[in-house]
Amino acid sequence: MTIEDIKALIEADESRTLEFKKSTRELKDGMHAACAFLNTDGGWLILGITPKSLKIVGQEVTDVSIYQ
Repeated sequence: MTIEDIKALIEADESRTLEFKKSTRELKDGMHAACAFLNTDGGWLILGITPKSLKIVGQEVTDVSIYQ
């Protein structure tokens, strides 16, 4: 999947098969969406996108636990 493919998904906005989450802090809600996708026709869960403004904010990835 290219960045252009991802941008096209974002422009399509959320739907029955597409869910955006701003960050992994919303992971519980994201996992609910992922389970719903698995129990139906599949879908995409994209982290690092603000659902209302559809802005790409990215997601910092680290191996440091926030629970230390």
